[in-house]
Amino acid sequence: MQLFGFGRRASAVAEDDEAARTAQLRKLAMEAVAADGKQQHEKAFELYTLLIEAMLKELPKITEPIKQDEWKKKIGGYITRAEQLKSRPQPKPRSNLVAKNDPFAHMILDEVLDQSPGVRWDDIAGLDLAKQILQEAIVLPTLRPDLFTGLCSPPRGALLFGPPGTGKTMLAKAIATEAKATFFTITASTLTSKWMGEGEKLVRALFEMARELQPSVIFMDEIDAVLSSRSASGEHEASRRLKNEFLVQMDGMASTTDDRVLVLGATNLPYELDEALLRRLEKRIYVPLPDAPARKALVEHLLGPHECRLCKRDMNHIVERSNGLSGSDLKQLCKEAAMGPLRSAGASLAHISRAELRPIDASDFAAAFARVRPSVSEATLDRFDAWNDAHGAAV
Repeated sequence: MQLFGFGRRASAVAEDDEAARTAQLRKLAMEAVAADGKQQHEKAFELYTLLIEAMLKELPKITEPIKQDEWKKKIGGYITRAEQLKSRPQPKPRSNLVAKNDPFAHMILDEVLDQSPGVRWDDIAGLDLAKQILQEAIVLPTLRPDLFTGLCSPPRGALLFGPPGTGKTMLAKAIATEAKATFFTITASTLTSKWMGEGEKLVRALFEMARELQPSVIFMDEIDAVLSSRSASGEHEASRRLKNEFLVQMDGMASTTDDRVLVLGATNLPYELDEALLRRLEKRIYVPLPDAPARKALVEHLLGPHECRLCKRDMNHIVERSNGLSGSDLKQLCKEAAMGPLRSAGASLAHISRAELRPIDASDFAAAFARVRPSVSEATLDRFDAWNDAHGAAV
């Protein structure tokens, strides 16, 4: 029996060393993000560089594949941000929330700021019309603000609406990447607080930091959860004040015509949004279910890493039969089809090699279609079409 930890095993000592190294990396990451928030770009670049080098040294020591992939994604994000800082001119700060140790600014850095969405237009199958509108209305004005002035000035807000699982969040991240903008992503849970008045303070801090780090995109998924129609009765006072503060920050006294801050909302329930918000979300873009070319591109992309035995006729049949499925439905369909060879292996699956598995074929998709159903009804699609005709962006 060992008392007081004397004679500890080597594995326990190794675990302590790993925990200490992880704590050092976490501290270095926090210092880099804090310097970034203070717009100390040179210092942030140096800290990100040190962090990247330290994480690359630790990466070979990680044996778990899932954890290794997580680290690779984090390293890639830090590399992208370091490259942005290296090539980005120093913006003129208008306030210094982080330097004042504002708790709401730190909350934004910890929970809201996403420095590297890492999604580009080419990563999104289909949605060519939506991408074209967003490119002309948002991305190009951000890259060339000298040309988009006066009546050509870009919108302050945009709305992506449509059925669930159609790629609205992917489009938002692609906008931030293509426009080389700082990406803030917020949810209803981020803005709501049990303490009266903290929601409004967080909104003010969010917009002030977005102006400091502009060009910026403030993305709010499920925007209807926070900014639904204001009712005359039955609505909590804190909720009403939060909505008012958000609307004021979008185009009130705190903003200027030179600000390059875009508020981008996404919703599956556009008909529940407040009318005052709709006025500020000037570009309202319908993100529909994928059409035939988009479905084909998405299926081919999902099946890319797998061995398949599908002829052109089989692929055309899959595309035709998948009409009415959303992007997430198509992904589920392909996952079910990919399970076909594993299921057919039966009890021998425990000891056969990957090379012995048969390719995915048309029979697997036939079985998958029996398991996967559309997640969006015809009535819901009709309602989206009607709302788009009344309020959507004209093309």
